[in-house]
Amino acid sequence: MNRSKFVGATALASVMAAGAAQAEMSIGGFTYGHLSDGGNGLSQTVSTNSLYVSYSDSLDNGMGVSSAMSIYAGEILTAVSIDTGIGTVSLGNGRDSAVDKNDGNPACFSLGSCGSAELMGDGWGGAAGGDADKLSGNSIMYTNSVSGIDFAISRGMEGGNVDPVMSYVVGTSIMGASIKAGVSSIGYKDSTQDVDPSFVTVSYSVAGLNLGYGMYDQDNGVEETTMGVGTSMGGFDMGIQFADLDNGSNADKDMMEISINKGLGAASFGLDYTDTDEAGGTTNDTENWRFSYVIGF
Repeated sequence: MNRSKFVGATALASVMAAGAAQAEMSIGGFTYGHLSDGGNGLSQTVSTNSLYVSYSDSLDNGMGVSSAMSIYAGEILTAVSIDTGIGTVSLGNGRDSAVDKNDGNPACFSLGSCGSAELMGDGWGGAAGGDADKLSGNSIMYTNSVSGIDFAISRGMEGGNVDPVMSYVVGTSIMGASIKAGVSSIGYKDSTQDVDPSFVTVSYSVAGLNLGYGMYDQDNGVEETTMGVGTSMGGFDMGIQFADLDNGSNADKDMMEISINKGLGAASFGLDYTDTDEAGGTTNDTENWRFSYVIGF
């Protein structure tokens, strides 16, 4: 899951003055919204309004340091990263878990609705979800790359009934295919069952086609697999995604999503058609049209 970031320029002024020769700062922002019709009339949602500034510099000992503060949906989040030369240490209340930062769905081609698991949701089912981000709280993360293998390890903070959540991710490229896999270890202090949810994603490009596959297992009887293919044609980006949810004791679901997007410099627009079928009848089946827009700088 990706987060927008905001840093007030006045808060950075004194820091930048001390190392202006090496410091780097970038300013950006965007708005994402959509119009949708699921059969009950047209509705409009503005999901994100963000303004962000990123700042990086070097310490006297040669280590790199970067800092960002974000304002998003009423939250102010801070993330600090230190490049030690043997990996990067990140901390702050804007630090996602290692799994949440790497479980993006490569089979999704929508302009603005791509997260991780499609039918379980970006959090893999909410507070008890597999990306462990909500349960981790303000994580501390270590990332590094060794011999072509990228890895990330994060430790969450202890909660009222949750032990510190550990998340582990590895990624590499094999014969042109980009592969990521990760697992979170979630342990509870009460009678709630401990779980070790995991994910695997694979992406590959060949002959102008972008192929994607994702598997998300919550370790509680709920598992989702998704696959898709996308391409570019006539200045448009387009793709189709299929998802299958094995919903444990609840009804299983299948989904098909067709997406077409067009970038126009500072603005991009997209149209999605999503068809979701639930096993056991047609009562909970849905069809949805969504027109999305992203405007940024």
